[in-house]
Amino acid sequence: MTARGRGSVRIGPISLFTLVIIVCLAVMAVLSVTTAQATFAAAEKQGAFTADTYANERAAQEFTAEVDAALAPVRAAGGGLDEAISAVERALPEGGVIDGTKIKAEFASDNGRSLAIELEILDDATYRVTSWKTTTNWTENGAGETLWSGTAQTR
Repeated sequence: MTARGRGSVRIGPISLFTLVIIVCLAVMAVLSVTTAQATFAAAEKQGAFTADTYANERAAQEFTAEVDAALAPVRAAGGGLDEAISAVERALPEGGVIDGTKIKAEFASDNGRSLAIELEILDDATYRVTSWKTTTNWTENGAGETLWSGTAQTR
């Protein structure tokens, strides 16, 4: 017997097994990069969405504070509804509309996120928030997301 026929190791199956493992690792690497890019894109969208929501909220809170500041002297003087409405008309913040005893305003961001508020002036020169509604305009024509462009992005 020759040494070649008896305890020799065949290189064919080991090479094939190694090749399959390398291909599997390459596929997993591509999937990992694609998933990371998709997660990054979703996080960027959520960040922009949240920033716009907070910007609208801040503008609405400032608007409400200006209305309250206009009503404060009327409350201090014991004024009624007519005095309160005329005080708010004189100091109505930009973007506000008075409709009877209601003050309406809408705050919008560039990406279609908006906040519509409605305040009602009461008889004792105070106000009540009757509506505080956040909406998003839906558009079908988006920029489209590219999950993987084939090149690495640098930041």
